[in-house]
Amino acid sequence: MAFLSRLIILFIAMIKRILHFLLKPFREHHVFMIAFFVLIAAPYIVFQLRFGFYHHYINTLLIAIHCAVISYFTTLLVSLFQPKILRKTIQSILIGLAAIMFATNIFCILKLHTTMDEDYLMLILDTNPNEAYEFFTAVLPKRVIIIVSSAFILLFGLWGLSSHFNLNLRKKGSLIALALMGLFTIEAIHSWYIWQSGPLCLLKGLYDYETMAFDKPNNVKPSITFSTAQPRPNNIVLIIGESFARFHSSLYGYDKMTNPRLGELKKASLLYTFDSIDAPAPTTALSLKYMLTTCSKSKSDSISLAEEWRNSITVFDLLKACGYDSYWFSNQARNGRFNYMARAFAKACKENHFYQNEGSINDSYRLDQVLVDSSYQFTQHLEQNSSYFIIYHLMGSHFNYSQRYPKDYDHFSPDEYANYPQHQRLNLSIYDNSILYNDYIVEQIINLFKDTEAIVIYIPDHGQDMYRSSPDYFTHGIMNDPVSYAYGVEVPLMIYASPVFQERHPDTMQRIKYRQDHPKAWNTENLPYLILDLIGATNINGEDVQSKSVLN
Repeated sequence: MAFLSRLIILFIAMIKRILHFLLKPFREHHVFMIAFFVLIAAPYIVFQLRFGFYHHYINTLLIAIHCAVISYFTTLLVSLFQPKILRKTIQSILIGLAAIMFATNIFCILKLHTTMDEDYLMLILDTNPNEAYEFFTAVLPKRVIIIVSSAFILLFGLWGLSSHFNLNLRKKGSLIALALMGLFTIEAIHSWYIWQSGPLCLLKGLYDYETMAFDKPNNVKPSITFSTAQPRPNNIVLIIGESFARFHSSLYGYDKMTNPRLGELKKASLLYTFDSIDAPAPTTALSLKYMLTTCSKSKSDSISLAEEWRNSITVFDLLKACGYDSYWFSNQARNGRFNYMARAFAKACKENHFYQNEGSINDSYRLDQVLVDSSYQFTQHLEQNSSYFIIYHLMGSHFNYSQRYPKDYDHFSPDEYANYPQHQRLNLSIYDNSILYNDYIVEQIINLFKDTEAIVIYIPDHGQDMYRSSPDYFTHGIMNDPVSYAYGVEVPLMIYASPVFQERHPDTMQRIKYRQDHPKAWNTENLPYLILDLIGATNINGEDVQSKSVLN
């Protein structure tokens, strides 16, 4: 009997100890828990309530419950850390991270009409710090600054008052709160799907980023069949532009003469333009991921993106199998996680040359002329009996537009945009100036190969919105806005064929001219198939090359 009594006493003591531990977030750390909850939950609640439909009110409640559970267990975990100064340090770090997430989400909601998700995480990771500074200083609305600043002042003011007056929950109140948290936890487990609409969705985005950054495509040796009737050209040149909106090209009917030099090449039947062309994504890393491999968004519907990525073949492996050596010249940054995709592709080439390092303030203003000057000697010593695949990765019209051209290309002024709202005129004028300078750079690169047997393809990674979807928004297309997204992936496609190429490849030229005059919808994720088609390949690992080429 005495043993049973002692056992009951020990059991009660253990229950009290567990209860004391579970009550810690409410009795000792409730201010941190509430602050953390507000910072991670408020943007998602505001975003859901914007829709105003019944099922969104249900989602709002579920997201609030999930965020409450996250906040409670985070606080419970942090309470284990000793000594007190370590615990306070960890709490401060977590609050700081939550505050950054809060500010970023508020910006996304007010400016991009969405919460932070894996697509925008990719956009941020694909941008170096100086480029991000250029972007946010231009598009950050004053109301975002006011809302975020006011929220932080209120939140930290309440935190200070609570700490000063020791406003902790009493025993009965904390027990009620713990009971509610138990119910919340059960509901959170039951409605597990709601995690996809809350802050933890970013963990998935970060996982996808790590997968794409470090899980490279398999080195699959492609089996390629060629047309016996068509000789392979010596030089394939790919110019990857940056942030070129097709709507702003005079080659496609724009009312400002932004492409005078390329226009002259087109009049001379040396340059051909193709309409109805879209990029695979409105961001650089995602576009390059598809443009330079056989990885396809359409295939990714049936199997996982990671699996499709690993099973894909890079354009460099394809051309190596065709006897071409690849060379990469870039005016974008080499180093840092932000440029992982371009750097990974550049490393697959026989040689790679970057003319920026981290994208520092000084480097980011380096003009694309450096690509022409630095590759000049290389292009003058191309061997006639060798085959070259040469890539130029431009800075192009990457924001900040005013830093992408020299002063003597300050051709368009805001006064020429009188039919646009006042606040749009400066950005439109400097953007068109960057396109005008890009026109000069592309022509200069073309001139390096004009006396050789060369085909030169110009494709930008993505376009720009430029106030077309909204009177207050420009730059990258917005992922979850169908109109803005469509403008953000709308790009030009240009093919230059040197006189020597045209003389030696009359059948290919006939197909190029036909497609220019008879446009068809085409996505640049199929760029490897266009390149293979131009060098006479007909089949790759059982796939018909021409069926995916824009020339078909």
